[in-house]
Amino acid sequence: MFHTSAFDEFACVPCGITVTNPAMVARIRAQAATISDYEIAAHLGNAIASSTDAAHALSWEQSQLGEASAETLVDAEYFEELVATWSLIASERGIDSLDGLLIDVVAVH
Repeated sequence: MFHTSAFDEFACVPCGITVTNPAMVARIRAQAATISDYEIAAHLGNAIASSTDAAHALSWEQSQLGEASAETLVDAEYFEELVATWSLIASERGIDSLDGLLIDVVAVH
């Protein structure tokens, strides 16, 4: 189950991503200006899931092959930065948790 908590747990996320990847922050800010809080929450949730998948792939390659491929390393780094950027945008919009926003749109089967 997808469990969320306040974004304050991501220490230095807001300040770090604006320094390390300002182009991504600018691109996502421009996109976020035209979408609702629900859509921002969905993008953040998707980024978190994708980052988790990339981290698992990276870990698997390192443990099974001794080193990860360049593609896997780039994927893991990109999705980490994407999570940091969407977290920053969510914080700027006053979204401190995904629980209230995604509870109604996630169907459990």
